[in-house]
Amino acid sequence: MNREEYQNSKIYFTKDNCPFCIEDVRKTHEILFESKFWMVVFNKYPYFDETGINLLVLPKRHLEFTSELLLEELSDFLEVEKFAKKFYEEKKLEYFSFIRQTKSNKSVEHLHYHYLPGKVSAKIIDGIKYLKIKN
Repeated sequence: MNREEYQNSKIYFTKDNCPFCIEDVRKTHEILFESKFWMVVFNKYPYFDETGINLLVLPKRHLEFTSELLLEELSDFLEVEKFAKKFYEEKKLEYFSFIRQTKSNKSVEHLHYHYLPGKVSAKIIDGIKYLKIKN
């Protein structure tokens, strides 16, 4: 199943059936990096299929929003940043990250960040900001 098929499947996950909780992740993903509070895996449904290197960053604790993170979890996130930087540098790739903080179009109620290869640039046309991703 690719990303489009996954999004069209209308599957919605809550805390009761969360595929990003630590027990399920250990069964279904190769863990690329793990710190005290975080795990990094490859996204099963990458945004850019041709690269196959969409990293998914997951807190070990089930929560939905960044505002729920504890200070020690935020501090530990620096280790994730260091890993991602090294990961993409070794592949000689530019990268960017993003997080979605709304429920709109989100299929999993578990906080997660994406790291993707490419470079984001922006143009403002008629007061509207347009993002362009180069990969």
